[in-house]
Amino acid sequence: MPEQRNGVMNGIQPVPGWSVGRTAEGAFDDCCLVVATYRRPLEVMRLLEILATFPEGPAEVVVVDGASTNQFSESLRAWAHSRRLPFDLIYARSRSGLTYQRNVGIDLSSREYVFYLDDDAEPLSGYFAITRRLFDQDQDHKIGAVAGVVMNEIDKPVVRRWQLRFVLFLVPRIEPMIYHTSGTHVPRSMMKPFSGVRRVDLFPGCAFTLRREVVERERFSEFFDGYSQGEDLEMSLRVRRNWNLVCCGDAQINHYPAPGGRPAGYVRGQMEIRNRIFIWRRYTPDPTALDRIRFWAENAFLLTMDLAWFAVRPWHSYSIAHAGGLITGMFKNFVSPPHYQEPPARRAHALEMSKQEVIA
Repeated sequence: MPEQRNGVMNGIQPVPGWSVGRTAEGAFDDCCLVVATYRRPLEVMRLLEILATFPEGPAEVVVVDGASTNQFSESLRAWAHSRRLPFDLIYARSRSGLTYQRNVGIDLSSREYVFYLDDDAEPLSGYFAITRRLFDQDQDHKIGAVAGVVMNEIDKPVVRRWQLRFVLFLVPRIEPMIYHTSGTHVPRSMMKPFSGVRRVDLFPGCAFTLRREVVERERFSEFFDGYSQGEDLEMSLRVRRNWNLVCCGDAQINHYPAPGGRPAGYVRGQMEIRNRIFIWRRYTPDPTALDRIRFWAENAFLLTMDLAWFAVRPWHSYSIAHAGGLITGMFKNFVSPPHYQEPPARRAHALEMSKQEVIA
């Protein structure tokens, strides 16, 4: 009889949830979508409503919910049973943490191409078909990831903070979605609309797709706990070691960042500097003197901007809390630099449905 300890059998952790089979045609059988969410039921429902009427979408959608209540689960299940869905819908409730939830989604999904969209994203016409076609045409499997273009975030005026960065030579003028050895990359707002594909170093966390072959070898790093800012950058750079990353100008989405589920200023400040140092040291092991100066000068710049913003608007406490988090994070990282080694990729989760669900 297989050994079981604390609900874990043979290293597989059961994840409570349910599934509803598709009742309509029109989806791509080799495509799945993973949506990791936390306290954003309205955003998830809006995304699924779009997918339910999408002419060519994924045949499987996995929603991994990091919240601890049953209310959203019950509402979503009632919604799924009230419609003809062109996709299998799998709902799972796990502990919160973006990278953890994304890894659960990998384990519960079963298709060749694993799409990721944020719950507050909206795919535009042709998004899944165009991305899928790129993978199909790549017979040698050199492309490991395809990044989508966030149309409502590109080709925007350069904001003042970035103007100052360029004037002060804190960051180089590089192309968007390219990672520089000084530990930075320029915002997507500087990207111009384009057609076709281009090689990139990173994908946006709100819209990207991975081959199954990639996720069988690499999982999202659980060094990034909770809200996990920077986890998409780290995964991009790790995937880039063995595969090509491309951005497709014709695979388009819109992104409407939701206010819910985001950390407080102090927590976010600590997380940002810790994660940034971790990524920079991992992927720039031998920085030049100029790289080092730029890296630390830009962090000092962010701190200065927070303090200046608080001086101008002291009734807004977020900026001073964020500054406090940056200072604390810098001190902690100097005392104990962050280290982490991802374990070998393996399947670690399985959907556990109640008897009532299995009978239904």
